[in-house]
Amino acid sequence: MAFSSSAAMSSDNKTIKSWPKLTLYGDLNMRPFRNVWMLEEIGFGYHHVNCKPWSKRAKAVHPLGKVPALLVEDYDNQQQFVVVESAAINTFLGDITREIESNKRTNDDTINKPSRLLVPPPATRLRAKYDSLTLFIMTELDFQALWIHRKHSDMKNVFGEAPIAVAEAKRQFDKALDAIELELNDESGYLLSSGFSACDILLSNCCFWAQQIGWLARSTSEDEPSSPVAGDTTMPKSLSPKLASYLAQCRRRKAFITANELRKEQVSERKGKEHHRSKL
Repeated sequence: MAFSSSAAMSSDNKTIKSWPKLTLYGDLNMRPFRNVWMLEEIGFGYHHVNCKPWSKRAKAVHPLGKVPALLVEDYDNQQQFVVVESAAINTFLGDITREIESNKRTNDDTINKPSRLLVPPPATRLRAKYDSLTLFIMTELDFQALWIHRKHSDMKNVFGEAPIAVAEAKRQFDKALDAIELELNDESGYLLSSGFSACDILLSNCCFWAQQIGWLARSTSEDEPSSPVAGDTTMPKSLSPKLASYLAQCRRRKAFITANELRKEQVSERKGKEHHRSKL
C-alpha cells in the first residue's frame, strides 16, 4: 500500500474536488499528534488508527513502518494513495481544504465563508515563506536536534548512546529556535502575516517537545534556569516573553485542546484500538 495508487496514472494529476475518506495511522504521543491537530483545525471527519512505529499496521502503509501515514481514498477520481511525513501530510490537508472550499464557492454563490488559509496557495510569496519555514523547522529543529535526542536518549536501546551527539543537538536547537523566533509576525502573532497556519503547528509542537525533555523552559519566571553559557548543554533554554505568548495562544486553540484530549484518551485505550472521529 505504501506510496501506491489503485488507479491509472492518468488520475494522478486530477485535483481532489470533494472530501476523500481520510485514515491517519500513528501514535498521538508522537508526530501524528501534529496531523490530528491539523485535522481538527480543518473540521472534517477522519478515522484514526492508533499504532506504533514498525508495527504490522504501520508497515502496511509506510515503506519503513514509520508514523504518521495518511491513507487517502478519493472516490471521485477512483484512487487511493498514502501521504507520509507529518509536514507533508499537513501541507496536503491544507491544500485540499483550500481547493474544496474554493470549488464550493464557485458552484454556490451564496457561500461567503472565507477559506481557512492554513496553507497558502502555491506560486505566491506567502507560500514560499510557508515552505521555507516548514522545511527549516523540520530540518533544523526536528531532525537535527529533537530527533537526535530521542534516538540516542529515549531510544538508546535501539540506536545506542551518543552523549556528544545529543549535546551538539541541543546547541543546534538553541541556535535554530533563536533564528525562527525572529520570524514571528508582530501583527498576526504567528509565523505568517496571514495568521495561524500549518507551520505554527510544527513550531509549537517542537517547542512543547523540547519542554518535555528539559531543553526549553516552561515559563518566563525568574526562578527558571537561565540560558546555558557557552558549551553548557545541561540547562533549559530560557523562554522569552514573545515565545511564551506565542505558545500560549497556540495551546488555547480549540483544535489543539481537542487533539490533546484525544491524545489523553489514547493513553487509556488498549494498544491497537481504532478511534473514529465523525463530524456532523
